[in-house]
Amino acid sequence: MRSTVIAMKVDIKSAIAIGTLLFAFAGFYYTTINDISALSLQIKGLESENRIQQRRIDLLDKKTNRLNKQLKELKK
Repeated sequence: MRSTVIAMKVDIKSAIAIGTLLFAFAGFYYTTINDISALSLQIKGLESENRIQQRRIDLLDKKTNRLNKQLKELKK
């Protein structure tokens, strides 16, 4: 009977250790997924901002080219 009690204590300790590890991994997974989701939203916002800035640059390039053509025509 005594050996059964000792084996049971080891099993309980093992179960607690495994449960603790599983809990830690689950917490790590959950926080990692949340961080990735937050970073994904930030990236989408930056990509949108980047597209807006690129459109502005393209418009400025077109206006600059138009003004350069007008200057060339005036110099002739």
